[in-house]
Amino acid sequence: MRKRIAIFGATDEAIGLVPLLEANPEVEIPVIYDPDPAAARERLARVHPDLAARFAARLTDDLEKLAGTAALHAVVDAGLEPNFAQRAPDAVAAGLQVVPPLTARLLWAYGASSRDHKGELLQALHEVVESYNLTVDTDELFTRMLDIALGVTGAEGGSLMLFDSEQRELRVRVAAGIEPELWAKIRVRPGEGIAGRAVAEGRALRIRGKADRETFRIVRERLDVESALCVPLIHAERVLGVLNLHHATRPDAFGDEDLAFVEQLAALDAEIIARAQEHEVLRDQSARYDAVREVRRVLDARSPLHDRMEELCSLVAGRVGRGIATVYLYDVDEDALRLAATSLAGGGFGGEYRIAIGEGVDGAAAAARHATFLDDPSGALAYAALPLLLEERLVGLLAVQAGPDAPGGRATREGLLEIAAATADAVAQADREARMSSRAAKVGAINEMGIRMLSATDLAEVTRLATSSGAMILEADHAVLRLQDSETGRYVIRSYFGAASGRQQEQLFRLDKTLSVDVIKRRTGALVRDPNRYPGLATLDADVRSAMASPLRREGRVVGTLAFYDKVAADSFYSSTFNEDDFQVFVKYITYVERAVANAAFHDQARRHRSFDEETGLPNATYLARRIDEEIARAGSHTGAFALSVCRIENWSQLLTRTDPVHLRRVVQRVSEALRACVRSFDVPARTGEAEFTVLLPDPAQDPAETVSALARAVAEAVAADDALNEPERISLAFGYSVHPDDGSDREGLLAAAGTPRIRTL
Repeated sequence: MRKRIAIFGATDEAIGLVPLLEANPEVEIPVIYDPDPAAARERLARVHPDLAARFAARLTDDLEKLAGTAALHAVVDAGLEPNFAQRAPDAVAAGLQVVPPLTARLLWAYGASSRDHKGELLQALHEVVESYNLTVDTDELFTRMLDIALGVTGAEGGSLMLFDSEQRELRVRVAAGIEPELWAKIRVRPGEGIAGRAVAEGRALRIRGKADRETFRIVRERLDVESALCVPLIHAERVLGVLNLHHATRPDAFGDEDLAFVEQLAALDAEIIARAQEHEVLRDQSARYDAVREVRRVLDARSPLHDRMEELCSLVAGRVGRGIATVYLYDVDEDALRLAATSLAGGGFGGEYRIAIGEGVDGAAAAARHATFLDDPSGALAYAALPLLLEERLVGLLAVQAGPDAPGGRATREGLLEIAAATADAVAQADREARMSSRAAKVGAINEMGIRMLSATDLAEVTRLATSSGAMILEADHAVLRLQDSETGRYVIRSYFGAASGRQQEQLFRLDKTLSVDVIKRRTGALVRDPNRYPGLATLDADVRSAMASPLRREGRVVGTLAFYDKVAADSFYSSTFNEDDFQVFVKYITYVERAVANAAFHDQARRHRSFDEETGLPNATYLARRIDEEIARAGSHTGAFALSVCRIENWSQLLTRTDPVHLRRVVQRVSEALRACVRSFDVPARTGEAEFTVLLPDPAQDPAETVSALARAVAEAVAADDALNEPERISLAFGYSVHPDDGSDREGLLAAAGTPRIRTL
């Protein structure tokens, strides 16, 4: 089929090219574009009168006519401004080849190469080398190079092989006399065969007759070769490839003149190849940067990570020739890759597909922390397993299966590696944000629930809240709380939250008993990521994937246990696994549960032992002393864990002399009522003297002084509001406070410090 070549711009150079292209029976010029067709017709007439007549109908100033020409092979851009690519970007984007006149003359002006055109061909090659605008389909250019060598020397076959510096081998780029399906299978290392010897020694070889197998280390002997020329393509002292020519019947087919010509041709070819490779590298870099920019646009979106990963997979799949892309995220707790997104259509429980580290191509790449590339016989990409690494830390893996239009080469690999690096950054950032957000939300929920539990005085209510609320906050499927029975000493289940029943519940409680005994003995919490690997749990037939358990202490003594089982994953049908972040939040939650249990137990004990002041209904000094000792034991060295505030009726002696006993009782009751109304729901106000009250303040906030000041103002305002109570003597209150352990580490020291007045009211 004839090549249809259009001309963009009827310049003198382009007009001079027309007769040469017309003389080639394999070329047809269907259209010539010029903004001034009349002037173009005059230029054609000056070259040859007959040309103007023959091309009159093909001259046009309609660019759409040129761009819409059917089956157009290429456009010769003669240098108009703006150029063809700028005027017709859609045609260029669709793959239409655009070449300058110099390159067009080399490719299509001389028809079949022969000795008669030797000088012209070399001159054309030289001019192409000098041309700064080398933009041409490289395969067509390489084919023309080989065609010139075959035509001028009379060779019956040959090949142009390029050297792959990464694989250290020669590969066929174009060939004549060799079936195309064999090209990809021919790989020659330096020193092997005639071509390998020419590359290794950096000099041309001329072979007359059959080549000696031993001398040239020939792996595949060609029975149809009686003579050969093999010339390395060298540019800037670097071997780029080799030009091979052969004849099947004549041992003396190539003379000195042929060798000299091919060496000249090879020198020019090498320069053109170097320029073409530079252009190809720049083009690949541009395409790679475009791809990475597009990937970063997808990854930087504010949509959920799963949606971004899905879009990324679709984008990468398109980049590898309609292939398949899959993203796996690394689950550090299970040491496995978990499928997160894919370009495949469909659904299902994809989140449960996992690859163990070291398993298969993907698992092996993840284990090695190194990308794995697999190519097909033609050198195109077949498969890539790309670990997603952040400073050597594995965060996931991008698996790419190439499609029917798969690209190949170093540029493709480098592009995929850059995409993997960008993906790793996005995944790590999303993971950090998700962890921080989750932890902050859980800690906030725990603080809120902790206050609610501390406000509860009924032990049954506390244990119910501890399991149900804890399970929801920590995303657990089951929760079991045990407390020690004071009579039997056994740790009895006081609260269970979950959906287990019958045999499943029986198995769960059996496992909980074993785990509870272990944490009681060790007196520390446990994070169980795999029950099958935890001592004593492997033999128990319970369907549990992970657990967190801790002893509950009171005054330094273990009084119970709390355990959570099976983390519920929001995006999965199956249970997930508790991790270190979960365990740290769990430890904080335990401190609230311990205090709430102790608070409820004390309230229960106080009720049973009448540890309350009969006149005011407040706890008495004995009760408060126990509560202070418990807070001291629990707080340890933790700064600001609790505070004490002592409130005294400062002018009590004056009230004794100026009022009667009935009025004194009313004063005490009004102050106690004001204290009870103004403290927080989990604070413990107590009457500790005839005219003295003491308040235990767990979690006194960051500024205990401000907390006590606010309490003092509120109480003083409530007392002062009763005018009758403040006659004949106005009630004066004094408040002091102390903070553990800054003002004391034992009860006596803290009470003494709190007894010093710091705030006075009138």
